Amino acid sequence: MKTTLTNSFDKVFLTIEFDAANQWIYNNWTGVLPTEKVIQGCQATIDFLRENRCAHMLNDNREVIGSWNSANDWIATNWMPQVLTLGLKRFAHIVSPGIFGQASAEEMVTRVGNQLEIRLFKDVDLAKEWLSA
Repeated sequence: MKTTLTNSFDKVFLTIEFDAANQWIYNNWTGVLPTEKVIQGCQATIDFLRENRCAHMLNDNREVIGSWNSANDWIATNWMPQVLTLGLKRFAHIVSPGIFGQASAEEMVTRVGNQLEIRLFKDVDLAKEWLSA
């Protein structure tokens, strides 16, 4: 199963897939992410997790441009409680190459990092290895 979200220019900003072989949900975010798109995408990951229950999520931001800090409050207060209720235990986040996206990810971990196992990675293979352990 796969879900794809597009922006008003019909550009894909999020693809969500269930990786049955590894038993995790893979989120591939791309482009500039205004707060409303981050919230829309995060809500889609909640819905996807509800339909495809699993304990691990691989969140890939390698193709994200810029900051998404303004969505971190919503992630902490809305997204996190819902995914915990749905059984999420481990969250591997691959940071974007830009400093602003990395800062957004670090702030997210500061806000929610004690509620589940969450780690930031620059290398997708290391993230997959950690999720598989």
